[in-house]
Amino acid sequence: MRRLVWNELLPKDRYVVRIVRPISFAETGFVTQLYLPLIGVESYSLYQLLVHGVQEISAATTEGTHRSLMLTTSLSLDRLLDARERLEAMGLLEVRRRENQQRDYYYEYLVKPPLTPSEFFADYVLSLMLLNKIENIRFQQLRQLYADVLGNQLDQEYSNVENITKDFHEVFQSLKPSELEVKKGSEREQFLTEMETSFPQAALKSNYEAQVNHPLSVSSLRLYLPDNADSAKVLDGSSMELLYQLCHFYQLDSWGMGQELRDWTLYKADRSLDGEVLRKRLVQRYTEDKLYRNTPAATTGDDEWGPGRLPEPGSEAFVRACRLLSPLALLERVVGGRVSKVFLDRAETLVFADGLQPEVANALILHTLASMQMELPKAYMETIRDSWKAKRIATVDEAVKQILDRADQRAQTQEKTKGSKKESAPVRRNGRAVLQDKLPASVEWQLAQESSANESTKGKLISDDPELSKMLESLRKRPK
Repeated sequence: MRRLVWNELLPKDRYVVRIVRPISFAETGFVTQLYLPLIGVESYSLYQLLVHGVQEISAATTEGTHRSLMLTTSLSLDRLLDARERLEAMGLLEVRRRENQQRDYYYEYLVKPPLTPSEFFADYVLSLMLLNKIENIRFQQLRQLYADVLGNQLDQEYSNVENITKDFHEVFQSLKPSELEVKKGSEREQFLTEMETSFPQAALKSNYEAQVNHPLSVSSLRLYLPDNADSAKVLDGSSMELLYQLCHFYQLDSWGMGQELRDWTLYKADRSLDGEVLRKRLVQRYTEDKLYRNTPAATTGDDEWGPGRLPEPGSEAFVRACRLLSPLALLERVVGGRVSKVFLDRAETLVFADGLQPEVANALILHTLASMQMELPKAYMETIRDSWKAKRIATVDEAVKQILDRADQRAQTQEKTKGSKKESAPVRRNGRAVLQDKLPASVEWQLAQESSANESTKGKLISDDPELSKMLESLRKRPK
């Protein structure tokens, strides 16, 4: 069906161009070499027109009507809209539509920088799309153009790296607090306030990083459903919630999940999605290394833990890993690569069968690995799982508190056990323990009373007792 462009965009609609941060000459080259074969000449020309329409020094915005864009690019309205949407799909442009009370539209175009070559080639979809467009020889030339051979050699030959960068306060030690103090109502405060009011700065971001934008979207998944699937049932309610959970667990985007939803055997007779069959399929696909996955999210401080090293419970690295990583990505980080089917089943069951939050499941996995010598025994995990579910543990902070409390109780129990063992140490003769019968409690009490009586009379003389002294004197005076 033909698209009604006039319902979406009119030549009289105004637009304004902003830029997220200045785009360098090298990044313009990335767009030319890597993106041009994918987006085409029309989208490339539109991107260059928008970029160079903004002053990079001040990021001052430019405005105009879409009629002026049509005249400058020699594109009809429908071709201009198609060119713009290709830029949106590649993450080079973000579009916001504003509306006033008179129902007039005003479009805001936010121009974004491209991916770096390493990020572009690391993306599975973009890399293969480029290869299909330009074929092997040109693809090899681009990989060679953006290769860093010397950097790779340094990483291999000089593997020990030490960061010796000076901190700000190490260099500027003479900076005094009085130099940074601005008193309220002073002339300096009035001057700074006037500068903020008269010359507002553009919202540029020095720390903005380009990223691949393949979020899970309903409109994208609808395109992959087979004929025996009802999109209203598959992409609504609990089924959509399950899809989001699976995408997070396996690091899948819309394209990767769409490839799995193509299988017609995943759907029931009523054309709804069978969640259990999809779960089993993803487990099998991961085991066979056939899933189209994103790169797992990296945590800061990568050297803090990894294969053979676990973060300490309660530490910042422990909490950060539980919150940022999916249970599968966590296990891959621990083992240093793909995990076995046993480990995968343990983690998958905690999230999808037992209903634990991913961050709580991560805490349980790390605790079990630390307690059971890097193993995941099923019985041990089920015991702790039931205990945490009974206590309604729903966050990683609550899980960490339980782990630390359990460790304290175990330490106190071990101390008491050691003390009792010392007190009840068996009698040994010739290096062997001598078995002794335990007397009844009444007999032990009687022996204790006799022992105390003997202790009380031990060391006393007859002269110390008046009655005994009189009896002794009477015996001595008796006639013989």
